Formats: sequence, C-alpha cells, structure tokens
Amino acid sequence: MRIGIEAPEGVLIHRDEVLARIMEENRKATGTSRDKVEGETLLPASSGGKSMKVFDTKRFGKIPVEDERIIIFPDGLLGFPASRRFVLLETAENGIFYWLQSLDDPGLAFVVIDPVHLIPDYKDRLVLSEWDREFFDPEMPSSLHALAIVTFPETGEAGATANLQGPLLVRESDRLGRQVVLAESDAWLRMPVFLPEGKGGETS
Repeated sequence: MRIGIEAPEGVLIHRDEVLARIMEENRKATGTSRDKVEGETLLPASSGGKSMKVFDTKRFGKIPVEDERIIIFPDGLLGFPASRRFVLLETAENGIFYWLQSLDDPGLAFVVIDPVHLIPDYKDRLVLSEWDREFFDPEMPSSLHALAIVTFPETGEAGATANLQGPLLVRESDRLGRQVVLAESDAWLRMPVFLPEGKGGETS
C-alpha cells in the first residue's frame, strides 16, 4: 500500500510536524530576556517631512517609526498570524543582532541575525517553493534580505541557536516579507550561534 501526495513539479510539500517545530521555535524565541541582548539603539528621526508614527512596545516603551522602515508580513509569522507589521531595531552588537519588534503586538519581539554570519553562502543555498518564488518574484533569493530568529537558552540548556530552516525573507524593493519553510536538514532548525565573549556564556 502506498500513500502519497500529488503536486505540480517544483512545489515543495512540508510535513505538518516540520511546520509545528518551526512554530514552536518561534514561540520559544519570544521568551528571550532583555538582558541577553542589551543596548538597543533607536535610530534618530529623520527630517524632510517623512511620515512617522509612534508605537507602544513592552520592551522599549514608545518608539517613533518612519513608514519606510516598517516591514510587512501579509501572512504574519508562523504561530503569530495576527502580527504583520514589524520594525528592526539595532542593538549594541551592531551588525550582528537586531530586535524585530512587532508593531501590532506590543509584547512580541524577536532577536534576529543575518544567516550569512553562520553560513556565508546561505542565500545561494536557498531552495524556495513555487508558491514562495511567485510571492517574491521578480527578486531571486540571493537578492532578498534574510533574517533568522534566535532563541537564547534558559539556565542549564545548550547555547543560543538560530532557526535557519524557517528564515524571514524580505524584499528590498517594498519591504514585503514572508517566513518560509525550507526543505533542509533538521540541523538548520537549531544552528548554534557563538556569541561575543560575555554574552550567554559562549565565545566566538
């Protein structure tokens, strides 16, 4: 007896348990305490008449955000479908870690990292489903901005990990994004992140 799924060539089929694992990683990542990544730096407001709104956040209080800095995820993130608007905030580890703060849920924020810090040719190795390719068309994966959600350990657990199997991809042209699911090894689900000395008990 054989059970299978028929789908057009080029369409990747993901098992429910793969999606469930990525959703669980998203939920775990929201528990990151603020003392793991400190020194957030809110970029100063620019002059020139740019449209700006002020948003309440649990971690950072009220923050001013220019419209052009807002990243839109029309489908939300896995496990958080109602959170569609986000903004990137810099941290003291400039160029390494960022906060991805939801503008729809004041209490929802993720620490994220550019996957190329962990796998230099990461974007060249992305294999997107036909559905995702149509969403990001005409831009190719190598020209998209990629972010990976970082989960910091509780006391006694293994070190910080980044979810490279469920990256957040963002189009540079209009800051439209989607969390995609890759048909990669499960090792990409929890890729070790080696932190600067004094952060999280690990060294680079």
